[in-house]
Amino acid sequence: MESTAATTYQPPSRQKNCSCCVQAKRRCDRKTPICSRCADKQLPCIYAPKYTKVASQHVSATTSSEDAPPFDSPAYSSLFSPGQLSFDFDGFLGILPPDTHSARPHATVDELTITADVSMDDAAAFMHMVDNNATSTSPFHDMDVDRQWLVSRATSTDNPPPRPSTPADDEIARSYKKMEPFCHHFEPWHLYDPKSTLHYVTNRVKSFTNDMATRNATPFLHRYLYRDYTPQCILSCFATSVLYTSRTPANTAMVMQAIYTSVRELVDGGQSDEAASGHHNKFLAGPTVTPVEKLARVQALFLYQAIRLFDGDVGLRAQAEKDMALLQTWVGELCDLRENLGDLARSGEDISAALRAQPPKDWERWIFAESARRTIVMCYAVIMLFALMKDPDGQTEIDPGPWAYVHRWTLSRSLWEAGSSFEFDRMWKERPQFVVANFALESFLGQGRAEDVDEFAEIMLSVYIGVDETKEFVSGRLGVQSIQSPVAAAR
Repeated sequence: MESTAATTYQPPSRQKNCSCCVQAKRRCDRKTPICSRCADKQLPCIYAPKYTKVASQHVSATTSSEDAPPFDSPAYSSLFSPGQLSFDFDGFLGILPPDTHSARPHATVDELTITADVSMDDAAAFMHMVDNNATSTSPFHDMDVDRQWLVSRATSTDNPPPRPSTPADDEIARSYKKMEPFCHHFEPWHLYDPKSTLHYVTNRVKSFTNDMATRNATPFLHRYLYRDYTPQCILSCFATSVLYTSRTPANTAMVMQAIYTSVRELVDGGQSDEAASGHHNKFLAGPTVTPVEKLARVQALFLYQAIRLFDGDVGLRAQAEKDMALLQTWVGELCDLRENLGDLARSGEDISAALRAQPPKDWERWIFAESARRTIVMCYAVIMLFALMKDPDGQTEIDPGPWAYVHRWTLSRSLWEAGSSFEFDRMWKERPQFVVANFALESFLGQGRAEDVDEFAEIMLSVYIGVDETKEFVSGRLGVQSIQSPVAAAR
């Protein structure tokens, strides 16, 4: 015979704010049924229960496991790391649906060690998760709930639809016309001419590996992008970059083996993920890929491509060409979740005045969004560059592909190089910023200043107007020595 649980009444909780605001340490206006912050960020707004029943002996669960929501539902997914489940107790009240019941019958009081503000039904569901995942730990348990969208796995019902691409406009077409000397009139020996744009660009692409190894950053990968969570593929790419940049004749064979192994793990894991084969991969485990993983895998594969395409080794280049289609597929998927700044379509113009009153809600979100935008532009640019290098005589008509559409990015050295959210907010209000579409830099050249040019903008300007002209623009406006690129510094 089942025993009846004796209960005692506990005084109401002193917690007045909703659990999500408590978790994020933000002010809560305590509106019901949902506070303003939770409504704005689309978070579950759960207030502490007014009373709690504490069992004195045993709890007999009367509901079945069908009463509990599935663990792959959005209610749980934002707390769990890729490939494993782990419980974040601080976020339990803010995420768990209020009607969740025990999925585990006959749980004892000893098994349900909880705080006084959590009901026994909720605690039983908690213990069910703990028992199933007792050995797992989440790398995101200390992450602010506001940024867990980066690592939450989307379900088939909440995947956003692909964002429509905007066709290139007249300003972009004019920029392409200006770039014709570079795109259609270069010779293979220009690679060895220090004065040529082709020499500068290819050497700058090759130096991305050194940037990654020495600074944990590139012109398209922000130094704080992976501060809260670093995907394993980025760690592997960093280690490989360090090995490659410090290789010697004695260890080159081992370094090349490390590159081959790292690339195959990334590519094979990504392909099995796309096929939903259930294969467990330490880089891309699970049936879906999180936003931060989508960006990380593109950046990692692109850096591997920079090594293999331009190293000069025939074997590496053959492997890279085989993986080029996969890179384009992944970049296309990244475009679907990118914020393409469609509401700021005045390409190349100083839009600071209009934006100063509307700063981003989260610095980390801007870092992710801008890194994604720059990664897409740089990937497509290098893919097109390699296609042109394979056919310098222009015998085959090259499909413009993604360059027939708009890819916007932000030109602002002060924003990209800001070292903290405070500095970023200050720079947002005080310094100009420009939204550029593809290579349409004509408006910036008329309004911008030398101090606005960062490494990414310097590469884009060098392709658009030439290397010497870019140096002249920078030094002429500043009146001092121009920005020295890592390529020039290495000479």
